[in-house]
Amino acid sequence: MASTFDRDALLAAFDAIGRAAARAGAKLQIAVYGGSALMLASNFRFATEDVDVSELPSPLPAWLAVALHDIAQQNGWSDDWFNDGVAFHLSPLADQAADHLEFGTFPRDGSPPGLVVSVPSALKLKSVRVLDPARGEAERLDILNLMKVVGITDADAAVALLARYFPASAASAEKQRFLLKHMNPEGAVDAPKYPR
Repeated sequence: MASTFDRDALLAAFDAIGRAAARAGAKLQIAVYGGSALMLASNFRFATEDVDVSELPSPLPAWLAVALHDIAQQNGWSDDWFNDGVAFHLSPLADQAADHLEFGTFPRDGSPPGLVVSVPSALKLKSVRVLDPARGEAERLDILNLMKVVGITDADAAVALLARYFPASAASAEKQRFLLKHMNPEGAVDAPKYPR
């Protein structure tokens, strides 16, 4: 099992990436998804095992590859702690400006920024891994909490939001609708308003 890290460790890693980018004369703009986005922008996710980001250049710029490796080594994290594996699942209908909110620039010490991080506003309904024995409970709580902060109270409204980004998935959303209607509603927290 991969090492988990918390919000403070993630922000420190983003500071290091931002400094490395600025030294290289570069500016990296990423959107962060999944558990790390929830951890950054909410009070209901406290740890993650990796950072799912928007598509990265391939091959990685040398400065970024070195920075990511150094951060992993210093923290005892897996080599793929920062990855764009989620890019395959992202909707081409999502608009960077309308469907994401800038979370912050890094480093946070007032020096020139080299990293700009955004977070999405959509629910994580496409995968709905609530039946996964290893991650199902965390997934269920993430969905409940996200529904709460965006004001969605029923399965049909959640599927309507899914349709905005993944029309084909929403057209055959029997699985999502069934799981949402029968999901245990206990455990949601009083989360702050998630960025839109």
